[in-house]
Amino acid sequence: MVPHLRTLFLKRKKTIKLTLFEFEKNFSLHDSDITKIDYDAENKKLILEIDYCNWFENFDDQKDFINGKISATFENISHYSYEGYDPSKLFGDYDPEILQTEIDDDGILNIYTFEFVRYEPGEDLYPIMKIQEKNVEVT
Repeated sequence: MVPHLRTLFLKRKKTIKLTLFEFEKNFSLHDSDITKIDYDAENKKLILEIDYCNWFENFDDQKDFINGKISATFENISHYSYEGYDPSKLFGDYDPEILQTEIDDDGILNIYTFEFVRYEPGEDLYPIMKIQEKNVEVT
């Protein structure tokens, strides 16, 4: 997906199905916030609501730049964890901010996040969300 198609997706809000690799490659999530995490372990389903910030993309025309809310749905996931995530330590109304994403050699999507904590300066959290699934539906 080229930036122009991604912009059309955000403007029209159509549902698209992508492989995990296509999702990671085509949606630069850097500086986007995860506003909601809905994990249903019994049904092996994870929904991430993301305040998408695509400023990191290279646009030929500034009118192609657009932010928006997206929802990423992962069904039949074989692995999900959010290592180091502790909502009790969050500072104020901050949502986890995505620093970067990558897919490792085992096919697991790693989402590296940053969170401000309320207790001690310099003790901010850097939790890693891990998702193993073949496909993702983005709306």
